[in-house]
Amino acid sequence: MGKKQSESTDAFGSSRAGLTALSITIGALVGLVSVGFYYLIAGWSYLVTGYTDYPAHAGAPHGFLGLAPAFIIAVPVLSALLYAPVVEYFTPGSRGHAVPEVMFAVRRKGGRIPGRNALVKLFAASLTLGGGGNAGREGPIVMIGAAISSWIGTRLGLSKQRLMFLCACGAAAGIAATFNAPLAGACFAVELVLGALSAEDFVFIVFASVSASLVSQQFLPDQASVPLSQSLDLFSHSDYLLVALVALVATLAGIGFSKLIYLVWDGIDLVYRWNAWFRPVAGSLLLGVFLYYFPLLYGTGDSVQLRVLSGDFPVWMILALLLGRAVSAAFTISMGGAGGVFGPTLFVGACAGMVVGQLVQPWSASATAIYGVIGMGAAFAAASRAPLTAVFIIIEMTRQYSLILPMMLAVAIATGISLFMTRSTIYTQKLHRRGDRLSDPVSATLLGRSTAADLMHQPPQVLSQDISLAQAENTLETCGENSLAVVDSQGEFQGSVSALLLGQEIDKRGADAPLAQIPLTAAFCTPTELPSQILKELAESSLSNLPVVGRSQKVLGYVRGRDLIVKLYRQQTRALSQRDLGDSLGKRIRKRWKQHRHR
Repeated sequence: MGKKQSESTDAFGSSRAGLTALSITIGALVGLVSVGFYYLIAGWSYLVTGYTDYPAHAGAPHGFLGLAPAFIIAVPVLSALLYAPVVEYFTPGSRGHAVPEVMFAVRRKGGRIPGRNALVKLFAASLTLGGGGNAGREGPIVMIGAAISSWIGTRLGLSKQRLMFLCACGAAAGIAATFNAPLAGACFAVELVLGALSAEDFVFIVFASVSASLVSQQFLPDQASVPLSQSLDLFSHSDYLLVALVALVATLAGIGFSKLIYLVWDGIDLVYRWNAWFRPVAGSLLLGVFLYYFPLLYGTGDSVQLRVLSGDFPVWMILALLLGRAVSAAFTISMGGAGGVFGPTLFVGACAGMVVGQLVQPWSASATAIYGVIGMGAAFAAASRAPLTAVFIIIEMTRQYSLILPMMLAVAIATGISLFMTRSTIYTQKLHRRGDRLSDPVSATLLGRSTAADLMHQPPQVLSQDISLAQAENTLETCGENSLAVVDSQGEFQGSVSALLLGQEIDKRGADAPLAQIPLTAAFCTPTELPSQILKELAESSLSNLPVVGRSQKVLGYVRGRDLIVKLYRQQTRALSQRDLGDSLGKRIRKRWKQHRHR
């Protein structure tokens, strides 16, 4: 019964109809969670400040008790006191933005994401952002979306490849529902989470994005995330030169912000020496003081970003907002607050673009806001190196579809400069700092990074060098092996002997000659050797069993050449089977009909 159920769930998860149903269901679930996340942030902000958008009421009395504006200093501290112990108890050492964790889990861990980590991150992010922390919403929602998908796929017993694909669907749904940008969500999942484009996978990812967007629109207003009051258009071809200038400035701002995050992180690590759970609390006190003097930077900053794009601030104020947002966002993430880096990067890019736009306004025929919007896309492209996502998410967030051509130019410039200037992105730098890599050419091979210790079997027999050649030959025949290791009286490895060599030596020396007199093959491997070295030793030595020898020169086991061949065969067969399961229903029916006719 269990086997039949397993086969049915695997077929369900491998058929196009099953994947369509799964992707739509995941999209709807993540859409609901994103709505809940939005209201959690807004609810906590309303509870501690009296407003869901505090920057629009900066300086007003706080909360229902009419507390003085100085209470803003205590708001981040109160939030940190609630989430910091929970984070440290359930997910110790998980500070920072969550997207790198999802990228690593999908590409290197087969899409297995603990649900507990995602729930804790969602809880902490709601309090961090609602309590004034400067970060974005994309990190936690991407993690919770991928975790929901991982849980469903694991419960259905899906393969590693399908689990990775479902996580991408969940991540896409989270971005789509949060920013009302389904196409950008799909591009985000392909470029950043999966790191590879497959036409078939993209279709199902789009299903998840659309499903999430439709669900979120039932509870949240169906409007642009950045609702500009006017329609923007580039009125002169000469303004493309200014677009290139904005792209250059915003690129430098985006790269600078990504480096600032880890510079501040290292600075806090250098100074802070107390309990890990108290780190966000101590940092939040400094953040509260900062917000008291600069309340416009409270929370996600969406309304202030809109005011920047609307031209409500002079150049000096925009520069102050840019620097203040960059520093406070880097500090929020580095001190242990939960949130993403997408929102702050867009804010920095908008400010950089608007500064240039206001300065070049006398020479431009186009609206200044255009350069702010272009700056958003360029900054994100430079920081993330995800050009398709950068183009589509800004266009969808602002619904300024006429800007797609200048946006493509700016994003191309930003991505090119970023590739030239930096080795890592704002997401991968966190992984690189701890020694993790998203792509590993060795892991992509058939045998991957399996070590000799993973591949070996316990030695069925070893030969003592004190026995005769005839006894050695008889032992090989008895255990059915073509070669065995030879050890001395202390059990230390001396070499290997093959059946072919024994036959030749018996003809030359006689059956009663001691095994110690013949030349042995010295080839062996250590427990940590990779398949490349194992295969090299097997090929050069012509042994059928390669001994695995430990530090004490004891034979720990054998890596059999035939076992490696069987492993390669099974991997190829599994890949062919998965390919066949991906065929259309009609093709599978025709294939089975042909097999039936041949019988």
